[in-house]
Amino acid sequence: MNEFSQVQLRTFRTFLAFSLLVLVTSLSVMFSNSQKFRISEIEYVLDNQLEFQSINLLYGKSIWFVDENSFDQVYKDNPEVKNLSITKEIPNKLIITFNLYEKLTNIVDLRSSMKNIIILYENTFTASTDNINKNLPIVEISNGPVQDGFNGEIISFFKTLNNYEYTKSLLKVSYNGELFEAYYGETIYELGGAIDLGVKASILGNYLSSDTCSGTIRFITSESTIEDCK
Repeated sequence: MNEFSQVQLRTFRTFLAFSLLVLVTSLSVMFSNSQKFRISEIEYVLDNQLEFQSINLLYGKSIWFVDENSFDQVYKDNPEVKNLSITKEIPNKLIITFNLYEKLTNIVDLRSSMKNIIILYENTFTASTDNINKNLPIVEISNGPVQDGFNGEIISFFKTLNNYEYTKSLLKVSYNGELFEAYYGETIYELGGAIDLGVKASILGNYLSSDTCSGTIRFITSESTIEDCK
């Protein structure tokens, strides 16, 4: 093949590559700007109430340009959202599946004239509510003050208890500003101060799962107890 033919071949290949690039770019622009591919339907896979205002801003956007980075404001508006996934049904439907942080317990604060109830999540987020969640344990605060790190100890306590079999709705924990007591069935567990609750929970979890003692169990240290069973 002579030099002229090689030049022609290279020129032709360059032309083909350029034409293909132009075609792909043109199609991308056409699809992204087409009204057919703009989001007009959003479906939520969730059985919980969230703030959806920021999600509604996705209506009318090109479905091709929506990804998980499009939901930064959703995370800011809804701290209980752990992560989410999206499914696109072409041409215009978006399906959003939410994964929430775990709700650990009700915290009932009786220190003021009005009872305050919050739900404590595993990521330290709290949400005020008017009603007790009957599927969760109850932590009742009758006196104060509550020290810094209190919620962190409570989270450690219930995350450890998750490793054991017990009925969450039957567990009640009271705090009088100094000491914790837990009530489960016919047994009182004197847990002591608001320290090492995660360690204490590993001992308590064994008691709760076996549920063989009716009476009082006192924690002498974080890892040792005295039993007074009937």
